[in-house]
Amino acid sequence: MTNVTFLPWVDPESSPIAASPEISGEAVGDAADIPAGVQRLSRVMFTEVEDSTEEEESVAALDLDALEQTLLRKLHTHDMSVHEVMTWLRSKDAAEGDAAELVAKFERLNYLDDERLARELVSRLSERKGKSKSVISRELRQRGISSHAVDAALEAIDDDDELAKATELALQRVRQFSKLDQATAERRLVGFLSRRGYSGQTVREACREALASRN
Repeated sequence: MTNVTFLPWVDPESSPIAASPEISGEAVGDAADIPAGVQRLSRVMFTEVEDSTEEEESVAALDLDALEQTLLRKLHTHDMSVHEVMTWLRSKDAAEGDAAELVAKFERLNYLDDERLARELVSRLSERKGKSKSVISRELRQRGISSHAVDAALEAIDDDDELAKATELALQRVRQFSKLDQATAERRLVGFLSRRGYSGQTVREACREALASRN
């Protein structure tokens, strides 16, 4: 027998639900045997469930639209990879399917393009920040950009370009070492360029030219 919990203002003895054969465990022949009160209650309950489902779907659609607009604004001020966008959407509790659909839409609209982003980052990090290919490669991969996109973008920097950039940085830096002896200046230059990821050979050649400029 099914246990029924009544609201405080309902009299269990007079309630049609308590007397219902369906609630008491007895078989129900047809709808005519079900008390009118129970039929009305059932219709109300099922109508409320349907309305609630439709409302939840509407709210979900509104939430997804709001999330899309927020992402658009975010992309106007921040460079983001596909991986970073997916991570951000998950942090906002977007369903995996909704997140993937939104990313695909943004890729179709050209709002997201990892290959373009890789090229832009390589140019920025190399020319403005003076970072080496190895450091740039590591930073781009940490942002979830594919190895293929990273390697293709790094082809824009050849060994001569990297040596020229390292030498430029060394010449700028060595001017700050005018009061240091040659050995100390060299040690600091080596550390400065090495932290930017330049190879040993590139560091040695850049340092040699920079130190020669002190004479």
